Amino acid sequence: KMNNLGEMILNHYEKYLGNFIGADPYADDNYQIQLLGFDKAVENCVLFATFGLSKFTQSANQCCEIIMASDDDYDNCAEIFMNSIFYVLSNNLKFEKGLLIEGADAIVENFSHKHNKSALYFTEQYIFPTTFTSIEDKCKVYMCFFVSEKETQYIKQYGCEQFEDLLEQKNVDVITLNRPSII
Repeated sequence: KMNNLGEMILNHYEKYLGNFIGADPYADDNYQIQLLGFDKAVENCVLFATFGLSKFTQSANQCCEIIMASDDDYDNCAEIFMNSIFYVLSNNLKFEKGLLIEGADAIVENFSHKHNKSALYFTEQYIFPTTFTSIEDKCKVYMCFFVSEKETQYIKQYGCEQFEDLLEQKNVDVITLNRPSII
């Protein structure tokens, strides 16, 4: 029986996502986390998955890893994704449904102008079966995706439930980076 969390996470990823095509280490002063890239998990996309975030969230009694799929501008998306993860950690915020991290342009200049997306929105993962969400009942997998400035304001005003209802009503593919804003 395996009890090594890292090994468990990797096996879990490979079972659902296939083999990763790249592993890039990201670090700031306090944290080092790898970013894995999977090219077969979602059609015409690169799916990014943190590996090692669980090490830093375990202590907060909130063992988790995060996935984000993108169909365009992979390097910049990865950069904003990881910067947002470090921001959450260093500000002791909680990874949970409804978490919103703004300031994409502070990380990648003109990102919001180019893609009309200015923030990352975190939520329960729903692009894979629900069994993907939990790793051996020890670690949870969340997902995040980019939202527009108007969507960000909407979430702040009306909350995440209403926002997600709207996404569902309009059948929005949140992975499409250049999708039109729903607000």
